[in-house]
Amino acid sequence: MRLTQPPASRPSRNTLRVLAAMAAANVALPASAAPVDDLRAQVEAGRSAAAYAAFCADVAERPGEFDLWCGVAAVDVGRPGEGVLALERYVLQFPDNARARLELARAYFYARDDVRARQEFEAVAALKPPAEVQGGIDRFLAALSAREGRYLGRKLFYVETGGGYDSNANAGVAQAELGLPVLGQVTISDFGLRKGSGFAWLAAGGEISKPVTPGWTLNASVSGNGTFYRSASEFDLSNYGASIGASYQADRNTYTGSYAHGEITLDGSRYRWTDGVSLEWRREINERSSFSLAPQFARLAYAGENSARDADLTALSASYRQVWLMTWQPVLNASVFYGDERNREDRGDLGRHLWGASANVTVSPSPSWALNAGVGYGNSDYEAAVPLLDVTRRDHNVSANLGALYLIDANWSVRAEYQYARNNSNLELYEYTRQVGALKVRYEFK
Repeated sequence: MRLTQPPASRPSRNTLRVLAAMAAANVALPASAAPVDDLRAQVEAGRSAAAYAAFCADVAERPGEFDLWCGVAAVDVGRPGEGVLALERYVLQFPDNARARLELARAYFYARDDVRARQEFEAVAALKPPAEVQGGIDRFLAALSAREGRYLGRKLFYVETGGGYDSNANAGVAQAELGLPVLGQVTISDFGLRKGSGFAWLAAGGEISKPVTPGWTLNASVSGNGTFYRSASEFDLSNYGASIGASYQADRNTYTGSYAHGEITLDGSRYRWTDGVSLEWRREINERSSFSLAPQFARLAYAGENSARDADLTALSASYRQVWLMTWQPVLNASVFYGDERNREDRGDLGRHLWGASANVTVSPSPSWALNAGVGYGNSDYEAAVPLLDVTRRDHNVSANLGALYLIDANWSVRAEYQYARNNSNLELYEYTRQVGALKVRYEFK
């Protein structure tokens, strides 16, 4: 599960903070001296780096509760191996302490010991913890399943439904009277004016991964979604896609190649289809960060009169991901891209160079909640002047999005989304603003 799907799927350490509710399942912690109280307070307050530096240099010589909190701090500062050793020592002394076992499961997870991590998470789950704790365990188990898919195989299928409101379903201009170069004052037809409408949303898809030899995995996916407008049905939009590929993992490097086909229909008629190939190199820098490069090539084709837009797209993107093991566990995803969309019909006014960047941050206030905010910028420089206007088009698109995800249980989730986009252009004909809000419910078959 690209728990990118849900977008904030990385498990949160807040899962562990609510285990106080499991007092009946825990044994009492040993009495502690003041330094241990200070250590615990700093770790619980999210200041693990300071706690680790101040208290944990000689933790092996101070067993007991020091092992517990220094183990937690070690994991938080990116030393999961040390955390495992300390927490294992503690659990050997207090095997019935569910809090310690859950912290040990987390340490195994970040140390990439998937087998032991799953064993410990499932052992705590068997104690029937409170719903919020179980929600956090489910997120760790989902992340484990995604990682295990590289060598055990994985199947995931989902359906999603919802609805919302789109302030500009057709990306139209705000007013009918515009001033254009050469032509002067013009009147835009009703079809090109901004149209707001409520809409219904429906989506479904699935993915399968199958290991074939050590390091090699075959992947396939299929997906589809549709936006159906209540008062602007002529702009009903559907997307369908399928891909197949393979990946190879060696140490901290993963190499993926895939072929994908996509279709877009507008008001029930075929509008555009694409066929493309892509490569990706992903490097895991450490347990908390990764970097990737992804070149791709796609052939774009349009139906009917829009065939003048047929083009070949060559692009390169780079992305970076960083996880902070602290309160709310922030996750940053940032990317940059460059592309060349070369028109195949000798229409330079429809070919363009693209570049841009985006970034988003996800936080988990609790195991059941995730909040997301992002911004993006895209630039399109067209290659030739628009016929009749004698001006070469230049567009600048800025966007922002907000999201909130609530995990009802291991299968059900609900997501609220808000998106804002503004397209600025040197030609007033292509300027627009758009706001979209939606509420979606998702069910995943596991």
